Amino acid sequence: MSTMRGCPSLVVFNEKLYVLGGYDGKGMVSTIEIYDPRRGSWVFGEPMNHPRGFSATTVAKDSIYIIGGLKSGDEVNGTVECYKEGRVWEMTNANNACRRCFLSVVAL
Repeated sequence: MSTMRGCPSLVVFNEKLYVLGGYDGKGMVSTIEIYDPRRGSWVFGEPMNHPRGFSATTVAKDSIYIIGGLKSGDEVNGTVECYKEGRVWEMTNANNACRRCFLSVVAL
């Protein structure tokens, strides 16, 4: 990874590792880095709409969902964003329903 960060979310999607958001030492970030083990390299992905750390991430129906987290300091992020490969991050209609941080999520 090219960006040092703490408290990001991690998820495996389409055989790649996605590192989403986190704290870069100055504040929460919206950046995403993607590791492709077949190439052995990192690339930047499409950034999220909102910076966040301490959030939960899962994959369901060919999409990545990132839920809640902290925006900055103690400000909780109540949004849910969805990403399909090759597109931009979109806000979902579940916004403000998940005002949580330090959480986990599992999709079956």
